[in-house]
Amino acid sequence: MEQAGRPRARQLRDEDELSYREIAAVLDAEGIRPRRGERWHPETVRRMLAHTTDQPPTLRPRTA
Repeated sequence: MEQAGRPRARQLRDEDELSYREIAAVLDAEGIRPRRGERWHPETVRRMLAHTTDQPPTLRPRTA
């Protein structure tokens, strides 16, 4: 379910400019659960937003 939380967390950060603690509270209130545990923690939100895994991979030419 963390995958569902990532776009919502980005939206809250970018549009509403909420803190990690506030984003965690909103995700909990909306019933979006983290992959592990019962509730969101601000550090979990920070780490999730720091990773850009929802972006397409960058292809680089192979080096010999």
